Amino acid sequence: MENQLVREKVSLDQAIDTESTQILLEGDIIVPDVKPDMALLLQNDAKVIIERVDVSSDRVNFIGKLELDVLYIAKGPDKPIYSMSVSAPIDDFLTLEGVSKDMWVSAKAEIANIDYKMLNDRKINYRAVINVSVSADYSDAQEVVVDVQDIPPSQVLKSSLSLNKTIENKLDHFKVKEQITIPASKPNIREILQCTAQLANKDIRVANGRVNIAGEILVSTLFKGDDDESFVEFVENDLPFNGSVDVSGAKDDMFADVSLAIQDQYVGVRADADGEDRVIDIEISIGVSVKVYSSDSIEILDDAYATDQDIKITKTPVTYPRLVCRNRNQTTIKEVVQIDPDSPDILQIFKVKGVSVLDDIKIIEDKIIAEGIIKADVLYVAQSDETPLFNYQTVLPYKQVIETKGASPGMNINLDISVDHVAFNMLSSRETEVRFLLTFNTQVVEEKTVEVISDVEFVPLDQSYLDNMASLTVYIVQPGDSLWKIAKKYNTSIDEMLSVNDIDNPAKVYPGQKLLILKKAA
Repeated sequence: MENQLVREKVSLDQAIDTESTQILLEGDIIVPDVKPDMALLLQNDAKVIIERVDVSSDRVNFIGKLELDVLYIAKGPDKPIYSMSVSAPIDDFLTLEGVSKDMWVSAKAEIANIDYKMLNDRKINYRAVINVSVSADYSDAQEVVVDVQDIPPSQVLKSSLSLNKTIENKLDHFKVKEQITIPASKPNIREILQCTAQLANKDIRVANGRVNIAGEILVSTLFKGDDDESFVEFVENDLPFNGSVDVSGAKDDMFADVSLAIQDQYVGVRADADGEDRVIDIEISIGVSVKVYSSDSIEILDDAYATDQDIKITKTPVTYPRLVCRNRNQTTIKEVVQIDPDSPDILQIFKVKGVSVLDDIKIIEDKIIAEGIIKADVLYVAQSDETPLFNYQTVLPYKQVIETKGASPGMNINLDISVDHVAFNMLSSRETEVRFLLTFNTQVVEEKTVEVISDVEFVPLDQSYLDNMASLTVYIVQPGDSLWKIAKKYNTSIDEMLSVNDIDNPAKVYPGQKLLILKKAA
């Protein structure tokens, strides 16, 4: 009776594995011939970018680069500030058992530690430890039985299966082009020393056929003015951006997990309408990793019986990820930073930069506790002839409790932490109040295993079983019983039991209740 079965193909996301490794990059930064000797290493900025992932059987190759920017104080009576940059290639691999080309593979990299050492006045040695994490998943189509025809609905038991169905995984990028005009209070630009960009206040919205991405790019620019080559100027700009990624099949009621990263940036100086170098052209390429999925619930067959046949059910266990909770929280970390005795007094603060580092995360009932630090840099004009510009580094600890309804120990946590706003208030020449706005994007996923019906076989009833049944049975309801279970056990219908026992509501049976069950004729 195969034609009685109603089957449906269900796509289940399957996680292969996640593996991590550490790579060590070491090299030298050489002062270009056109720049003077170094007297003091002032500030360094580093970022790691994964540009491409190549997948083969049981192996993931990741390609990218480590970009380093250095500010230094040069030798000479005026102590001028100079900058230099270097890019180191990354080309390494990681073994991931079970991975293949047809799977979706993602790689994330972060700098665990980086050390700089001045070898002489023309060379800096760097050693960087980079953490790389690679994960893979795919969509597995399972055929399950969702219904049985020609059996009364009251003899069919169904359950609801909540699934996250991946619509599409996609890598893309878009470019942001902007112009920054230097304020009238600042001199013309002689040379740009440093231009750093950071993504903040990201807003992701799924629309029909695409994913819309908006946010801000926080741009900090250090430059030399044309009025005094030894002095450094500073400007900050918040540049709004909008972009989109085409995703066929996306609908506005779906969800999207989106990772953004600045991959490349170009900065140039040009003249304004008056012919003065006061305009900065900036072009930023933003890499996008998008996963669009829907949260669906389908009715599947859980059990069934027939009064004139015996039904043998075959069940198969399946494992799939179930989204338990996703939310977005923000908190402000505020602290008064007092510089140490070896640092020069503060005359004017240029900028404060912060990077969040997650140290520990644990999950308890309905909550996640995240602990970490903010690595903070305070770049300021110093009251010192020896070091006119100084970068003070400190660490601010934080502990955040995140409400995640339904979460419990053993579930998987995906936590993305970003610094979306930085503010400061100089209190004295030795103290500064700093404030960091942290945004926590949290996702909790449960790896759930259920048994689904993969096949149903119909066989004739065992006549001896019917012959041995009493004509009238008095059944005492046990804890956990339902009228449906009792009807199946005694090969009768719920309607007949309701009629014989004068019951109006089949849900209102209780332990200890006595039910009359009449034997059904063969």
